[in-house]
Amino acid sequence: MKGKRLTAFLLTAVLGISAVQPVFAADWQSGNKLIAHALGEVDNKIETNSKEAFINAWNNGFRVVEADFTYTSDGVLVVRHDFEKDGSYTRLEIPADTDKVMDSKTFMETPAIFTQTPMRAVDLLSLMVEYPDMYVVTDTKDTDKKTVQKQFGDLVKIAKNMGNPEVLDRIIPQLYNKGMIDWIREIHKFENWIFTLYLYNNPDYDDIANFCKTKGIQTVTLHVDRATKENVSKLKAKGLKVYAHTTNRYLTMKNLLAVGVDGIYTDRIKPYELPWIGQENPRKLTEQTFTVGTEEVTLTTLDIFGKAHAPLRQMAKVGKGFAAVYNREYDTLNIQTGRSFQALGNEMMMDDSGRLITKKADFKVTVNNRPVYFQCYYVDGEVYGPVEEILALVKK
Repeated sequence: MKGKRLTAFLLTAVLGISAVQPVFAADWQSGNKLIAHALGEVDNKIETNSKEAFINAWNNGFRVVEADFTYTSDGVLVVRHDFEKDGSYTRLEIPADTDKVMDSKTFMETPAIFTQTPMRAVDLLSLMVEYPDMYVVTDTKDTDKKTVQKQFGDLVKIAKNMGNPEVLDRIIPQLYNKGMIDWIREIHKFENWIFTLYLYNNPDYDDIANFCKTKGIQTVTLHVDRATKENVSKLKAKGLKVYAHTTNRYLTMKNLLAVGVDGIYTDRIKPYELPWIGQENPRKLTEQTFTVGTEEVTLTTLDIFGKAHAPLRQMAKVGKGFAAVYNREYDTLNIQTGRSFQALGNEMMMDDSGRLITKKADFKVTVNNRPVYFQCYYVDGEVYGPVEEILALVKK
């Protein structure tokens, strides 16, 4: 695994400085060649738009997902493609004799493919607050002004009512016609936009490129069959990014990148699989040097939500050191300063594949039996914690 790590000795980090909130670039395409279609795959199931799919996408390294939106019969905006008998009912293994729009209560009580959790728009935005580096591309499908303004008006209201209007900066409206951007801007001035061409029978690529440049639209997406070198070049000549939808074939993606496409929508290709076609996994480990008192220590770090995280077993040897003892009965990990580190019991689960699959640890953390309020993570089975907070505990 060490051979797969990107080693980059950074400037020494000085501990004890107050933590700052992460700031993520408006250039959401940077490092994101993959968009998880319908929130991506989970348990080998696709197109579920489920809570589990969103979390699994983040765990696997996606930082951009696409979500479908529609309304229930009682007017609640939910994350689902449709309520058609031969559409989402069939794809989600839900019995239906006719096309029938569910009410919101029925929708929330009906799992996708038996086990997965359906979501309202408010549930998806809540996840975006919990995972503050995830971007969502909308697929709202409707093209009339009244419905479009209602959909995006509801998203704005939800974010504001939650007290988290900043989440709107990570929502990327997908536009189906030239009128939509002005209709939506009457509701909210989103930072990022995608113009999709799937409703255009014979798109004029020069005209589309000029329109997007004039309107401040940064990205165009088109079907893989239309992503020829000529068409892509016309769009990129105006400085646009180009994504193609939807493919689950690695060689198709490799060929699309070769003609200038910047990324794809996919159900199944994972960020950690990109090296198979000569691309980098955007998630990287770095070797970073920190100062603790008079001691300098180099740790293997992973950026999680804009903060350095490192393995507990590495940090346990710094300064006055600590032990980490897991209490199964209370599901608590207790950090005991001034003691020698012992195995956590998870060594047999550690994965040396280098995929950097990252999951929130669900145990509580205490320090010398007192509760603390930072989150630990499993990274390929190894427990990682926030460097700044933990090394502050072991200063001599």
